[in-house]
Amino acid sequence: MQGPLSTGLDYFRTVLDLRSYRQQILSANIANGSTPGFKAVDLDFQSALAAATAAPGDSGQPATPPSPFLLVDDPPQIGGNPSGPANAPSTESRIAAAVQNQVKYQTGAPVTIDGNSVDLDLEKREAAVNALQYEAAATFTTGRINMLMTAIRGSTSSTTNG
Repeated sequence: MQGPLSTGLDYFRTVLDLRSYRQQILSANIANGSTPGFKAVDLDFQSALAAATAAPGDSGQPATPPSPFLLVDDPPQIGGNPSGPANAPSTESRIAAAVQNQVKYQTGAPVTIDGNSVDLDLEKREAAVNALQYEAAATFTTGRINMLMTAIRGSTSSTTNG
C-alpha cells in the first residue's frame, strides 16, 4: 500500500530537492560575484526534473527547447558524486544524476575584464523567483499530506446544522 500514498510525495520531494540545490547554486554565484575567472552556472530545472522523474530504464530524452546554458563538465564546479547502487537507483541517486547532467554554464551574460560572468541583478532575481517556487512546492506538499491525513483519519469536524 506504500506505492499509491508515496507516489505524489516522491514527486514533491524531487521538486523540493531540485529547488533547494538550485538555490545553493544561485547563492554560490552571488557569493562569487567578484571572484576573478568565476563562470556563473545554473540548474536547468525543467530538464533536471524530467530526468529525475523519468522511469528507470527510460532512455528517451524529452524534447526540450534550447536553453541559454552550456553543460558544465568540470566536476569541482558541480560537486558531489551521484553514483549510487547499480542494481536499483534510489531517488537520491536519480536526483543527483539529473543534477550533475543539468548544471550548466550560463551564456549571454557579459564577461568582465577579470573573466567573471556573474550578473548580480539576474542572480538575485532568479534566487528570489526560485525561493518563491520552493515555497509554493512546499505549500502543495503540505496540502497533499493534509489531504492524505484527512483521508486516513476521517473528517475531524463534526458540525451539525439544526
